Amino acid sequence: MILPKRLFKKFTIAIVLFIIYLPGFVKIQKLNHYKKELERKIKLLKEENKQLSEEIYKLQHDPLYIEKVAREELKLGKEGEIIYKVPSEKK
Repeated sequence: MILPKRLFKKFTIAIVLFIIYLPGFVKIQKLNHYKKELERKIKLLKEENKQLSEEIYKLQHDPLYIEKVAREELKLGKEGEIIYKVPSEKK
């Protein structure tokens, strides 16, 4: 059965439009996925930035925090204080 001319034209136009717009649609989907990934990374970086800003503030204004960091990370002690290092168990 041969399709009527009108139906054939509509079908042809639909196929051509599909072929033209499909790559653009796929690209839009990829860009949306990329955008979501970047937004997720931005959120993580903002959280990290906030934590680092809080730590900077503590290091500039909180003497107890400075002492804690000096003791734990730098292994420093007060003058006349004896620091004992206990070897960690390795299994």
